[in-house]
Amino acid sequence: MHALFPALRDASPQRGLHLYRGYLHAPRFVSYAALAGNVALAAEQLRAQGVGAGARVIFPFETSEAQIVAFLALLAVGALPLSIRPHLSAATRASYLDFVTAVADRFSSVAVLDAPSLAGLELPRPRLALAAPLADPPCATDPLPVRGDVELAFVQFSSGSTAVPKGVPITFGNLRRNLDIIAGQDGRSVDSPGSTWLPLFHDMGLIGGLLSSLRVGHDAHVANPADFFMGSLAWLAHLSRLRISHTVIPNLAIDYCLRHLATADADDLADVDLDALRFVYLGSEPINIDNLAAFCEHLAPYGLRRDAIKPCYGMAEAVLMVSCTPVDAAYRVVTRPNGLRAIASGRLDPDFTLELRDEDGHVCAPGELGEIHLRDGTLASGYFEDGRPMLAADGYYATGDLGFIDDGDLFIAGRSGDRFKINAQSFFSSDFEQLVEALGCARPSRCAVVQIDGRVVVLAEPATRKIVDARAEHEARIAARIAEATGVKVAPEDVVFVRPNQLLYTSSGKLRRAAIVAAYAAGTIQRIV
Repeated sequence: MHALFPALRDASPQRGLHLYRGYLHAPRFVSYAALAGNVALAAEQLRAQGVGAGARVIFPFETSEAQIVAFLALLAVGALPLSIRPHLSAATRASYLDFVTAVADRFSSVAVLDAPSLAGLELPRPRLALAAPLADPPCATDPLPVRGDVELAFVQFSSGSTAVPKGVPITFGNLRRNLDIIAGQDGRSVDSPGSTWLPLFHDMGLIGGLLSSLRVGHDAHVANPADFFMGSLAWLAHLSRLRISHTVIPNLAIDYCLRHLATADADDLADVDLDALRFVYLGSEPINIDNLAAFCEHLAPYGLRRDAIKPCYGMAEAVLMVSCTPVDAAYRVVTRPNGLRAIASGRLDPDFTLELRDEDGHVCAPGELGEIHLRDGTLASGYFEDGRPMLAADGYYATGDLGFIDDGDLFIAGRSGDRFKINAQSFFSSDFEQLVEALGCARPSRCAVVQIDGRVVVLAEPATRKIVDARAEHEARIAARIAEATGVKVAPEDVVFVRPNQLLYTSSGKLRRAAIVAAYAAGTIQRIV
């Protein structure tokens, strides 16, 4: 059995983490030698405070050197981090405390790791404080002992608020294997620098961004989400300047960049040269195919190759990656039976077994739409200390995602709860939302299409005040565009321009459509008048 993170074992003084506070500023460099030394010191501090094997510590995972060191130190002493989102906004103070208390009570945590975002909060457990990492700590080689495959590394919790969330237990064995799946996809080496700005409390950021880098031992450039959203063009220049070979992003990053590229001139893009970029993992939300094509076309003169974009499919229940577009292939787009398009999420990793099943539980024929049922691979055996079953008697996990197989590629159509059955055809909320956003009258990523009492209802934040002033015209445009593309009729009165910041999202930026339906029915989502 080998070390989980060779970067800590080898403790290189030349390679390490580059931690950013904005892409226009020089990052703080933390060598793997310094990281290993500080992990060893933090482990000693934990033991001195009585935190050892089996201790459960609530871990609000912020993006900082101190938090990364603390997470690895908890692994080093055999404690169990319960990884949750940090306190992100003063507006969520009460709900966040309810969330932390629910996790603490349900899973018998002994402490909460202190973090800047927790300042001023009365926590349900004692704060666990660690000294700041040293700039030049004593040398330590591989401070993280080798652990058995079935031992728990950490628990990844969902983004629930007041309800007790589901926790996914991540074993060391499954973590090793999935990290190797990721690194094997892009063929990275110690000489291949990577970059990520995704939050570390999210599986894409933690597993795909940070821990996969520690597994390989290359330079990892780590930023906060705000660094990207405050300067997407600066992010492109950052990828170019450092000759980044791989990164991981959600679809919203494509949409966000495209809005800034639309108004950029040659001077704005003078420092962009993406010919070193070989692998862009693209996951999370439904992918906007038109926007992705426009993004690739816009940046092709600046070295971006279409085959660098790698749509993939994954979930916390499987640690992360399940399928990905192969290294030597460009992404594929096909037309579904309803006339709308779908984009491939690549080939299933051979460690997994996948079946597509219809609503009666029968296995679908090739090309038929069905719910994805997954087994084997790095799939967890169940949720952490949760009476709600995760696996069926046959060992399969019903993911709730609907998709189909075409020429060996997996295509994700949408979530089962977001499917509309109209005129014997299956449509999904995201199908309609992308049609609406393409018209330009709704704010990007600020549109939710839901079904209420059999009616298709469009809720959208208007792009400008002019849209509001001529809303009857734009309501008719939206209804006509949906009818033209899908054959589905939407009544103009069911196209609703709503006030800003009323649509509800998870902490990872996904629409909470069921909650939106309830809020609209209760009158808390209001039409602009």
